[in-house]
Amino acid sequence: MQLSLFPFLPSKSGFGEKPAKKQTRKEPPAGPKPGNGKPAPKPATVPKPSYEEKLRTVLGPHVPGAALDTVVLQLLEFPVSLHVVPHRTSKAGDFRPASSPRPARITVNGTLNPYAFLITLVHEIAHHRVELDYLASLKKLSLRRKRRPQPHGEAWKSTFRRLLEPHLLPEIFPDRLLRILNKHIENPSASSSADHKLSAALQQYDPPDNTVRLEELPFDAVFTLHGRRFFRKKEKMRSRYRCLCLQTNRVYLVSAVAPVIRMTNDE
Repeated sequence: MQLSLFPFLPSKSGFGEKPAKKQTRKEPPAGPKPGNGKPAPKPATVPKPSYEEKLRTVLGPHVPGAALDTVVLQLLEFPVSLHVVPHRTSKAGDFRPASSPRPARITVNGTLNPYAFLITLVHEIAHHRVELDYLASLKKLSLRRKRRPQPHGEAWKSTFRRLLEPHLLPEIFPDRLLRILNKHIENPSASSSADHKLSAALQQYDPPDNTVRLEELPFDAVFTLHGRRFFRKKEKMRSRYRCLCLQTNRVYLVSAVAPVIRMTNDE
C-alpha cells in the first residue's frame, strides 16, 4: 500500500503542523485617551444663571443704577416672568395674570428712558401684588364669590405707592422729577401719561426726535400720530384736544402731551 507523505511535510510553523493563521494587529480606537486607558471625561456643563442673575442682566441697561438692587428684591419676593419688548404705541407696559400653564407675565417697552421704565415696571409689579393678594384671600369652600379689585382702585394705588416710595431718592431721580413724583403718588393715576405734569417731565429725558407735544401746536395745525393717520387740531376739552381725522372725518380726543409730528403743509 502506497502512503502519501504530503500531510507530514515540514512547514514554517514546525514539522508536521498546519500553517499558523496570520496574526492581524488591532488598531486602537480613534480619539485621545488618558494614560490610565479610561474614556476621556465629558466637558463640564456651564450652570444656568439664577433668576436674580437674569433680572440683573435684563434690567441693568434700563433702570437707574441706584434703583437696580431695590427693584430686583421686589421681583424676587414674588417672582414673575419679565420681558423687555420693542416699542408699542398703545401702551408702555402691561401685566397678565397666571393662566395654566403660563406664569404671570410683565412686559415693559425697552424704548422708555430709565426713569419712565422704572415707574412703568413698578406700576406693573403693583398689579402683580394685588392679583396675588386677591387669590390668597379667596376661600375655596365659600359659596360667595369675592369681587376682584378694580385695576387701578384703592388696592392698586396703595400697593403702587408702597413699592415706589423706596425709589424716591435724589440718587435715583432728578430733583424736579422727584418733586412731581412725590405729588403723583398721593393719588396715582392709571398711567403716567394720564398725569400731564409727570408725562411732560418724563419726556424731557427721552432721546431727541422730531416729535412735539400736541399742546405746542397752533390751532388748526395738521399732525400725524404714529405716521398712520393725519389729524387737524381743534379746540381744547379739559386735558385733551378735539382732533379731526382727515381720512375718516371722525373726531377724536387726544391727550395734550401726546407726542405728534407736525406736517409741513397744513392743508
